[in-house]
Amino acid sequence: MSRRLLIELGVVAALVALAALGFQPMYGGAVFALPVFGGLVVGLGSIVLARRLNQTLITGVVIAIAAYVLFGSALAMPTAATFGVLPNLETLDGLVRGAVFGWSDAVTLTVPLEAPPYIPVLAYFATWACAVITGAIVAYWPVRQGSGSALRRVVATAVPLALLIATIVLGTHLTFLAGARGVLFTAIALVWVCSRAGSDAAANVASRSAAARRRLIGVGTVVLGALIAGSLVGAVVQPATAKRVVARDEIVPPFDPLDYPSPLAAFRHYVNDQTKTTLFTEDGLTPGSYVRIATMDSWDGVVWNVSRDAGTADGSGAFRLLGTDLPQPKLFTPGATTKANITIKGYSGVWLPDASYPTGLSLEGPDASKLSQNLRVNTETGTVALTSGVKSGLSYDLDVTALEVPNDKALAAIPAARVDAPTMASVPDVVASTAKQYAGGATTALQTLDNLQKSLVNQGYLSHGRASDPVPSRAGEGADRVEQLLTQSPMVGDQEQYVTAFALMAHSLGYPVRVVLGAKVPKKAGLVPVTGNDVTAWDEVAFEGVGWVPFFPTPTKTDAPKDQTVKPKIIPQPQVRQPPRDHPKDDQLLTPVQTKDQDKKKTQDGLQIPAWAYWAGGSLLLLLAIVFLPLLVVWLLRKRRRRKRAGGPVDRRAAGAWAELASGFRELGLDRPGHVATRTQLVRHYETSGDASGVAVQPGVLGPLARRVDHAVFSAGQLADETADALWKDVDGVLTHARGGLGWVRRRLSDYRYSRS
Repeated sequence: MSRRLLIELGVVAALVALAALGFQPMYGGAVFALPVFGGLVVGLGSIVLARRLNQTLITGVVIAIAAYVLFGSALAMPTAATFGVLPNLETLDGLVRGAVFGWSDAVTLTVPLEAPPYIPVLAYFATWACAVITGAIVAYWPVRQGSGSALRRVVATAVPLALLIATIVLGTHLTFLAGARGVLFTAIALVWVCSRAGSDAAANVASRSAAARRRLIGVGTVVLGALIAGSLVGAVVQPATAKRVVARDEIVPPFDPLDYPSPLAAFRHYVNDQTKTTLFTEDGLTPGSYVRIATMDSWDGVVWNVSRDAGTADGSGAFRLLGTDLPQPKLFTPGATTKANITIKGYSGVWLPDASYPTGLSLEGPDASKLSQNLRVNTETGTVALTSGVKSGLSYDLDVTALEVPNDKALAAIPAARVDAPTMASVPDVVASTAKQYAGGATTALQTLDNLQKSLVNQGYLSHGRASDPVPSRAGEGADRVEQLLTQSPMVGDQEQYVTAFALMAHSLGYPVRVVLGAKVPKKAGLVPVTGNDVTAWDEVAFEGVGWVPFFPTPTKTDAPKDQTVKPKIIPQPQVRQPPRDHPKDDQLLTPVQTKDQDKKKTQDGLQIPAWAYWAGGSLLLLLAIVFLPLLVVWLLRKRRRRKRAGGPVDRRAAGAWAELASGFRELGLDRPGHVATRTQLVRHYETSGDASGVAVQPGVLGPLARRVDHAVFSAGQLADETADALWKDVDGVLTHARGGLGWVRRRLSDYRYSRS
């Protein structure tokens, strides 16, 4: 290889390295250096090797691909590689996934990029590809005199320039030596292109002295221009933090409804704590109509939720980013249309109040364009979510189309629709038996559902659990509360319990049903305030060719008999004669046996311990104390923490078991992020961050464990002590497995850690 070619390859390496430094803000720290500079060496080294062996370009590319696979495991995925360097099936899969999916992951995952395990492959692949392409252009493009040679160098410079721009677009608002990199990149590129062009042109000039003078002046001019242009590029291409345009600001991760609390769980908060609070105002809706806040079709035995399954268009979790014109649901018979305006006052959350089925939605105000990017709409349920949060002062216009429901005679001849609905978990046995009893001898879907609704309305009583209500009523929509509602006499509850009971009974009979949280518009004209006292809930059942027909199973009478609901039944126990108390006498003290005097004086000629032994023994004891005393302190603290968490009622012990799991993971090196709000989010964090931190998290174990803890914590029924014991046993098993996956050194270091949270 010629000296000229080696110099050009060195220039290429410098340009690619300057461009690849832009990955630093994405990965944080110096962890990006190994895959970045490793990819540069592997890619450029492969081309140099092929060139020295006088191989063709195709052979050089094959060598580069083989080197990418061979060295990629050690450079991009060392923790997953065999012995830290050798490739295996996991690393080979990661090298492909990172090259294909790493670009989308880089703009959707939070920074610094740590998971999934193949995420460092993005930097490795990008640098490797840039080095291979640029090196191939320099090494295999024929060198010609004149403009052809300059074109070769311009094309070679464009490749690392594209990588530089890519790191800016895929990166963050933070910069890494932006000004210095911009100046150096521009200076090196311009000097390389122009100086070599001058040399080629000089080859055709007869007078070498004149060419030398022109070359010297040209190089000086280029260097000066490079510095000026580089400063401008550093300010324009990599502007100030607040002005940087990055892709992650424009690409929003998919909306997951389970990241937010159950909408129906807040029902008592509205009707009790915000009774007179104006949640929002509306203008244009028909008096007496209903405003929809959220639609739920998934019940886990504890609460109703908006289903996560967005794969089916009918699911309540199928939220999409749409424009101002919204398509109608597939299962829908359009009726009357109207226009309305809603202004938020005291309401907050992510669910945007709307009416019936919105076919048009337009936000108002100076931030309307920005907020519209955060809107997610489920056209099948009519539910709208604003991921940035619904705040006071937000105003928007709605185009509303109502569902046209046939009269009872026509609807009686229509069967229920077939809809793939989520399964209901932990449904009490009393639900199915009560549903059959209430349904009676009904022969049609409408008659069956009407019988369920009338039975609940006629036999039940309404109570929100307020101090002014005639009888108390416990909140909740879990399995124990539904069982209590259907077994107590008389039934007492509010919308939260009755719509849950109706939905579970209808589901047990095979009907597609869902629950809606909303509000009833007061019968007033003009601008109407909607307060917490107007909040209500109802059920909807799908009918073939019609749509989701509403049902209102909540009774209105409140005069429930007090004696039968307040006073529990007391079953007298038979009296048993108690045995007389026994006062055993104190045992007599034993007289110690006298032994021979064991304190004989030591003889002068006994064993003498030298002074150095005392010093050695003392030093050893001091070293042991330094090592083991902290272990003893940590062990005692953990013992005390576990004793406090494992005591008390079952719900406290269950919560303590989960807290012990979080503390154990933190002591092993897997921290808990501060932004998580639910155990489901924490499980997702542990499963995605466990491999990156080296902590072995069993897949598919934490999710069911978190749901069991939620059930034990939030269930108002009396649970057996074995429930908490089983949770503690499973938590100990998870921590034992995670600890076993650590190396010896990390296990010893974890013994010294103590976490209170």
